[in-house]
Amino acid sequence: MMKYILILLLVIVSSCGLDSFQEKSLNSAVAKYLFAVNSDLKLSRVAFTHPEILRFYKSKGDEEFKELFKKEDGIWRDAVLGQIEKNDNIIHVQLKVVDTREFETKNSNKRFSIFAISLNSGGSWFFVEEKDYKSKSCGTFKRLIQ
Repeated sequence: MMKYILILLLVIVSSCGLDSFQEKSLNSAVAKYLFAVNSDLKLSRVAFTHPEILRFYKSKGDEEFKELFKKEDGIWRDAVLGQIEKNDNIIHVQLKVVDTREFETKNSNKRFSIFAISLNSGGSWFFVEEKDYKSKSCGTFKRLIQ
């Protein structure tokens, strides 16, 4: 009986993580995304943004769309993995990021979340900011992380 419980626990724990290919692909995508955000490379940032988010903001008009990609005041850095959820080939990863504006204040431990989403088992990644991921009206994709 104890052996079955141990096997079940191993299956549950291993099913929630990323394999080495997925983690390597995610690390590369995160580095490129943060570089695009910090360097104000709008076209690269658009390319890394989830298509549902792009469609939502484009439907609201050009000004709303441009506002989504305005230059950030601080520098985004030090992304660490948070929660990971999988459903078939779809993977959602919460990344907790430091903004240098917050780092320089008393709240230096404060992080905000961005979400990396793969629709092909980690082959490629799109990103969604926390406000859009948590907004049910923004995009029709299923949110795996609550």
